[in-house]
Amino acid sequence: MASKPSLLVAAIDFGTTYSGWAFSFKHEYDTDPTRIIAKQWFGGPLVSMKAPTTVLIKPDGRTFDSFGYDAESKYSELASDDNNEHKRWYYFRRFKMMLHGKLGLDRNIDLEDETQKSLPAKTVFSLTIRYLKEDMLKNSKDKLSSGHLIEDEITWVLTVPAIWTDAAKQFMREAAIEAGIRTENLRIALEPETASIFCRLLPVEKMVEGGGITSLKPGSIYMVLDAGVIDLNASSIGGTIDITVHEVLSDGKLKELQKASGGAWGGTQVDEAYKQFLISLVGNPVFQRFQLEKKEDYLDMFRDFEVKKRDIVPDNDNKVTIRLPSSLREIFEDESGEDLRTAILQTRYANEMSFTGDKLRINASVIKRLFSNAIESTVSHVKELMKERTVHGLSSILMVGGFSESKMLQHAIRSNFPNVKVIIPHEAGLVVLKGAVVFGHVPSSVAQRVCKYTYGVGTTLPFDNENHDITKRIECEDGPRCDDIFDKYVEIGQTIALNEATKEKMYVPTTENQSSVGFSIYASTQKSPKYVTDNGCMKLGYVLINILDKSVPRDQRSFLFSMTFGGTEIEVAAKEKRTGNATKATVDFLG
Repeated sequence: MASKPSLLVAAIDFGTTYSGWAFSFKHEYDTDPTRIIAKQWFGGPLVSMKAPTTVLIKPDGRTFDSFGYDAESKYSELASDDNNEHKRWYYFRRFKMMLHGKLGLDRNIDLEDETQKSLPAKTVFSLTIRYLKEDMLKNSKDKLSSGHLIEDEITWVLTVPAIWTDAAKQFMREAAIEAGIRTENLRIALEPETASIFCRLLPVEKMVEGGGITSLKPGSIYMVLDAGVIDLNASSIGGTIDITVHEVLSDGKLKELQKASGGAWGGTQVDEAYKQFLISLVGNPVFQRFQLEKKEDYLDMFRDFEVKKRDIVPDNDNKVTIRLPSSLREIFEDESGEDLRTAILQTRYANEMSFTGDKLRINASVIKRLFSNAIESTVSHVKELMKERTVHGLSSILMVGGFSESKMLQHAIRSNFPNVKVIIPHEAGLVVLKGAVVFGHVPSSVAQRVCKYTYGVGTTLPFDNENHDITKRIECEDGPRCDDIFDKYVEIGQTIALNEATKEKMYVPTTENQSSVGFSIYASTQKSPKYVTDNGCMKLGYVLINILDKSVPRDQRSFLFSMTFGGTEIEVAAKEKRTGNATKATVDFLG
């Protein structure tokens, strides 16, 4: 981490569906912490504070071409040529979700683009982060009188979902380093936490409804519902629901009460519902051909729908008008030999829509149904959380994230939880990004967190015939030992303070000629597993510790090992017991 206050803090919100950057200078933060600059992105009729998480890479597989709306438009132009030039390029959309839920993530994993060509995932992520980094630097330097910033004057913050694994966090850190960000200048921030941090700075007038959380007194408990953008124009998972529960401490800092939970429900369900709706109108072969051959029309149609879907509200039954491109009609008639208008009015939606010219006028109820599964999953999960003992006394729900701007989701939360105050900030989709900037200035805003798992290391103990499984017995230089012992450091549900290290534990090399000691880190859903092979145990990574002094006998080369879990990433430390000297200890979650 940066050793002195940075001149500038820059945050990159690498979202599932949309991404963006924001920054603030130290002197601006000191005057007004909410004064944060974020880029506006333009895509045809759309103006947004984030751009689609879409990247176009040149045919060599190494050279970045464009990002966001520019990448979408460029690829559509390439695809419009008859020479199939676009098939040589690499086009990736909404690829962040490949990291979700992967405990055994490999740093060398490949990522498939839209035409099933593969590149190393690390390449795609790092090229994207590098673009966002350089785009931010260009804009921030324009606001400096000197026009010059050096690396040590910048703290970078990269946001990740709180429900992500340690391996996924390390993958993002390594991708950022490959993109040119120094590891000591980089902080990983958890998305619901940064949203909570930013909203605690906002006055009441900056909220859509529910007042502000600045008024919540010490001891107040509130839920952060971070609902990622749900992109109806998609063919894969998109949009996460990430939920944490915070308590306000006496000093105004935050204490996590309930370990982060949630899932990637929304995107899959909403996307599939919309896709099936279109397919029910024109048929799957037509839909697939239109998507592949007429990418520009396809893109324009969905951008138009992106604007319209924002107006969908529970108590408004106005029809939604969708323009169907002439190319879609032509492909349909070429494939089927039928008139598209006649065919559509023969579907099961015949009584819920009308066809005028090249436009479909659809009953609002049809579009509302597309949201139902995503909303029901979210409401159901919140109801389950409400049953937890740690959540008793909850007074408010803070809704943030792009999907929280949906009137449909807002209505569902209010109606299902009438006794809880619902707080919604203006520009709910930006508070994670802006909160990440604040986190970069004050990383100690969250004082305590809850362990998601029981964490420990795999080790050995002298074999005990009465207590140990005979199948675990191994022969060593100092006699028989029991292998696969789960040596617990912290327990699932345990509250850990920020930067609080665990109690040191002593280990001894098992052979005389060892120059290093290695063991694995495990996580478990059980409170007290005995062996690392027990049900619910998962190998997370590997720790390698150097032995500095090899001149003394093995039994004098013991070392003390501890781990720190209170931050957003797991840290390890080791020192020689005999000398007290620190020795290098590295942990790899991507082995």
